[in-house]
Amino acid sequence: MIKNVVFDIDGTLIDTEKAYMNALLKVLNEQRGLSFTYDQVVAIYGITGVDGLKQLGFKDDEIPSLVQDWYAAFPEFESLVGIFPGIINTLKTLPQYQVELGIVTSKTRDEFDAAFEPIGLLPYFKNVITSSDTTKHKPDPEPLLKMVEISKIPAEETLYIGDTRFDLETAKSAGAKFGLASWGAHDHGQFQEMDYFLSRPAEIIDLVR
Repeated sequence: MIKNVVFDIDGTLIDTEKAYMNALLKVLNEQRGLSFTYDQVVAIYGITGVDGLKQLGFKDDEIPSLVQDWYAAFPEFESLVGIFPGIINTLKTLPQYQVELGIVTSKTRDEFDAAFEPIGLLPYFKNVITSSDTTKHKPDPEPLLKMVEISKIPAEETLYIGDTRFDLETAKSAGAKFGLASWGAHDHGQFQEMDYFLSRPAEIIDLVR
C-alpha cells in the first residue's frame, strides 16, 4: 500500500526544461563562445547544476561562475515555465486517500525558495528534501532515504514520481516504487525498470485508492 507520494519538481510538477536549458545554452554558447546543442545539455536535466556541469566536462574552478551566470540568465526564459495540466487537481485529491505528499528535488534550498515557492504549490506538501539537505544527490538514494527518515513512512510504502533516469535510479536504490511522469520524460524506452507508467497526473490517484 502506498502511503507517501513523493514528487520530483522539474519535468514532473512544473515544466521548466526549456527555460533552464535555453538559459544554459545562452551562457555556454553566447557568453562563452562554445557550441553545445540542446540535446547535449538536456542530458543533465534532473541533477544538480554543479553535477550537471561536471558531466558536461567543466572543471571545478569553472563551475561557480557558470552556475552564477546560468541562474542570472534564467529570468529571460521564465515565461516558458508552467504547471503541467492536471497537477493541481491531483494534488488536491490525493490527501483524500490518507497519503502524505512530499518533494525530493535536486534544487538547492535557495533555488527552491526562489523558483518553486512563488508558484503556489508548496502548501500541498508536508515534507521537502532539497540538495542542501543531503551530502549525496540523485541518482544516489540518500535524498529519498532522507524523506523516508523524516516522514517515518517505509520506502516500500513510498512512491516516487519523476521524469528522468536519475529519478528512477534514486527510487530503485532506496527501495521505493517509481512512477514515470511521461508528460515530462524523454525516451520512454530507458525506463524499463519502472513500476508504473503514468500518462497523466490523475492516474496517480488510481494507485492510492
